[in-house]
Amino acid sequence: MAPESPTKPQANVHRRRRQCGPKTRTGCQTCKIRRVKCDEAKPFCSRCTSTGRTCDGYLNSSSQSSPRITCDGTIAMRPSSQVPGNSQEKRAFAHFITQTSPELNGFYSSGFWDALLPQVSLGEPSLRHAVIAISSLHEDFAGKSMIKYPGKGDNAAFTLNQYTKALGHLRRSLATGKQAPMMALMSCILFVCFDSLRGYYQTAIVHLQSGMRILRDLRSSGRPIDPLIEDVIAPLLLRLGLQSILYIDTSEPHDRATFARELTQAVPQGKSVPDVFPSLEEARSSLNECCDGLFRMFYLCDGSLPMCCQSLEAHELLRNYAAKIMDWNRSFEKFMSLHSPSFTSRQVRGAALLKIHHTIVRIMSDVAPSMRDQRAIAEATNDAQQYTHFNHDFQIIINLSRSLITAAEQDARHGKPALTFSSDMGIIGPLYYVGVKCQVPSLKREAMDLLQRCPRKEGMWDSVTAVNLVHQFWEMEERQRALNTRHLGDESIDVPLNEVVDLVFYEGGEWQWVWKELVPPNQPLSSGRLQRLATPTSIYSQFPA
Repeated sequence: MAPESPTKPQANVHRRRRQCGPKTRTGCQTCKIRRVKCDEAKPFCSRCTSTGRTCDGYLNSSSQSSPRITCDGTIAMRPSSQVPGNSQEKRAFAHFITQTSPELNGFYSSGFWDALLPQVSLGEPSLRHAVIAISSLHEDFAGKSMIKYPGKGDNAAFTLNQYTKALGHLRRSLATGKQAPMMALMSCILFVCFDSLRGYYQTAIVHLQSGMRILRDLRSSGRPIDPLIEDVIAPLLLRLGLQSILYIDTSEPHDRATFARELTQAVPQGKSVPDVFPSLEEARSSLNECCDGLFRMFYLCDGSLPMCCQSLEAHELLRNYAAKIMDWNRSFEKFMSLHSPSFTSRQVRGAALLKIHHTIVRIMSDVAPSMRDQRAIAEATNDAQQYTHFNHDFQIIINLSRSLITAAEQDARHGKPALTFSSDMGIIGPLYYVGVKCQVPSLKREAMDLLQRCPRKEGMWDSVTAVNLVHQFWEMEERQRALNTRHLGDESIDVPLNEVVDLVFYEGGEWQWVWKELVPPNQPLSSGRLQRLATPTSIYSQFPA
């Protein structure tokens, strides 16, 4: 028999035991959810990035939980473990708190994205799933590919599933008749942002109009309105309406006028500009109201008629808001002289963005035709010659935009949010405006170079699309100049570009300049205008007045 294998005495057998101790709370959020040890590299851990995963960063001691607004208006904290949902939903919600919310806030602090929304959404499934969907869109955009339209990347199925869940929960709550106005309005805002950021602008407009109608019904009911609705929700709806100008500007006259009247419901009218603004946020709110009045004036006008033939309402809006735009600048300059020396870096950038927006809206106000101008408004406001008077203003817009883009690039190098993902108007619209209106080639090229340096998504505005549209527009300008060299006898034909070119929108985020006379017969367009798809039925129609 073979000898027995030697064995160690039982007393000498040692079992490996797991050492118990306090769990580490300093690792990144992705490793925590995966339950693996994080190497805690900054700004993003190597354990995530080396395997192609998205590192959601670190929560510091002041952000270990989601915020809660108490009855006295202060912000308390709530443990993140109380967030409902599966692990992927919890991770996306945490990503919203730490990454998405700061970007959506931008340079200002309204309290909506970073305080009110995270707390309320914990107990409201529709809001929570919408928050998760927007967070997933942001994750797509911030990924390595920097994709043009968020929601079409690796997280597409999860993103759409969360959006569908949000809609389903809202429909069920509306059907019961128990949905509070605040919840319905917040849902409107989130759905507008979600559809805008993924390029579904027509659906976004449906949600925006629904929110405006809810506000209208609240104000007409005579009941007291929650101060949060007046101070936070209504101004946010107004900003979302303002950033939809490119979409609305390509609509039919009747649709433009209807939208103008609905936009009126988003904010109380008749507020005067103070002698000096008390804060940067107040200056922003006042400028938005000035922009709102001017845009509504243009929406109410029939572009085929001269200014003298427009409605009295349009004349009054132009006169009133042209004066307010001048008053705003005086008040803003006083505010800056008093407070700018103590500004933080974030406030300096916010002030620069306000100056950019004011410069744009002042140019728009100045080019509005006078009562003596017998040309149609569309022709008068597209007269290239008059924009030669604003070269200095265009240079200011470019200089300030360059400073903001340079700052964003520096932030990105240091692992900070670059603020290139927003629901509000930023610098894309102004630089686009420079590209199509400025008559100095070097300034136009510089504006496009700036947009190309930093991919951005600002609600319905996308930097890649804006650059492509401007380049298409330049090509059409050159072609039109060639066409205008035709002669009939001794007279040259000078056909304005706006009479033969249209900006066309295709649902899904695609825009294109087209020649009106070259639109194919089978193209589903209305006289070369905006593609009109079947308007989705508003799910808010059940909301009680």
